[in-house]
Amino acid sequence: MFQLINVILVITSNVFFGNNQRTNFFRLIQTDSSRAGFWQVWFFFCLVLVLEIFISFHVVMKTFRQFEVEKVERELAKIADGDLNQQLHLEVNPRLQGIVNSINSLISNTNNHIAEQRRSEKSKDELITNVSHDIRTPLTSIIGYLGLIESKNYEDLDQILKYTHVAYKKSLEMQNLVNDLFEYTNVQHANSTLSMTKFDMAQMLDQLSADFELEANKRGMEIVVNTSPEKILMTGDTDKLGRVFNNLIMNAFKYGDGATHLWLEAKQTPQEVVVRVANNGKPIPKESLDHLFDRFYRVEDSRSKATGGTGLGLAIAQSMVKMHGGQISVESNDDRTAFIIHFPTIKQKNSEE
Repeated sequence: MFQLINVILVITSNVFFGNNQRTNFFRLIQTDSSRAGFWQVWFFFCLVLVLEIFISFHVVMKTFRQFEVEKVERELAKIADGDLNQQLHLEVNPRLQGIVNSINSLISNTNNHIAEQRRSEKSKDELITNVSHDIRTPLTSIIGYLGLIESKNYEDLDQILKYTHVAYKKSLEMQNLVNDLFEYTNVQHANSTLSMTKFDMAQMLDQLSADFELEANKRGMEIVVNTSPEKILMTGDTDKLGRVFNNLIMNAFKYGDGATHLWLEAKQTPQEVVVRVANNGKPIPKESLDHLFDRFYRVEDSRSKATGGTGLGLAIAQSMVKMHGGQISVESNDDRTAFIIHFPTIKQKNSEE
């Protein structure tokens, strides 16, 4: 038994000690083994073995962690070269895994920010293009007709009046576009605020019906107001909400070809107030429903100005509804085309604050 222990000690000492230290160590153990009891030698041997195992494990773990760090460094080098389309798909030790997860979160947020910037740049370019197009068209007509007058290229006063009338109408189109663009920009601005007051939604719809009755009669339409209950008290900016309903009603007049009725309906529930502006005219094509609230979008393929629209009315309406915490959507079929607005019910206490 003592010989076996001596052999094991020789092997372990060869691995972990130098030549001189190994010889001294072995002699010491042999001497101790001959003088001491078996259990003393065995205890010392176990102690040395545990120490050797601990050192070996420490070396292995240190090497493995260094390997993991180098693996993360290689992946980071790829990302640093501009490759932000990939994340670190690595499983490492818990301490390093937290850093990897943070890096992945940073990459994801950076990609989202870059995508948002690209969308913003694209939106800005589209805005400039659309505004330039919509201003250039009437401006060309104004310059053309005024140029005829300036060069005295007319026959009589009636022709001068005709030219000036066309130029005046085109000027109004430009004014409408500029006003709508200014209003859209204003409601999109982060500092835009609401002037909140208490009002009766049912009374507002009745007033809108009276205001547009003459225009509806000209178009052969009847305005019908239905509210439940008869009095719907809520809080909001009446000026902005009036603009929302004006835009929706004018939209029904311009694009509801063949409509005989225009319905203004409101219903109150404990959670919300739902308002519908509907007509039974020509339905909106399905492919256009998802784009109606986009800036400058018109259903007409040629962006015709026959209806006099700027393509901003519904975008403005949507922005103002969102400012009130509501949502607006559209449904259209052969029976009805309805714009539906959901206003959340606000408690009186919150409204006063």
